Amino acid sequence: MEDKNARRIRIEQLKRNMKKDIKYGELFGECIDVLDVDSRIYSHEKSKEIVKRMVDEYNFSKWGRVDWKSIPHRFSINNITELNTYTIASNKNFFIIWNEYNLPVVETTIGDIIKNFEDIIAVAFDTWIVNFDEGIIIENYHEEEITIGKKGSK
Repeated sequence: MEDKNARRIRIEQLKRNMKKDIKYGELFGECIDVLDVDSRIYSHEKSKEIVKRMVDEYNFSKWGRVDWKSIPHRFSINNITELNTYTIASNKNFFIIWNEYNLPVVETTIGDIIKNFEDIIAVAFDTWIVNFDEGIIIENYHEEEITIGKKGSK
């Protein structure tokens, strides 16, 4: 128990230091503040690797959107809370990737993403939420379109 408490304190210290040392913008800072303490913020190098993997695994249009025709199972939702009706375990980790590539990739649970979705999408115009193991990608397009896709079988 002490280990977990010590980790929480250290993460809070790192969050404060990150805000002082690196300026990713106020909206990014607010987003990080609301996310669960167990969320991970990746380095610039690791973030580039994750973005490259997303681009390698999913097709994108020349406008930077997911090429949804290449995703066999896809659907749109009006509100992120609609994900609660699908069989995605709330404790599954997902990567949050913004179209502002100078921002680090953040990893947190889908439950945390649903709970803090408005703060997450406020950071940049377009946002992708990806779980490579499950083959799931969620795109929040800046025109208020939320599309979910899953590679492979349903």
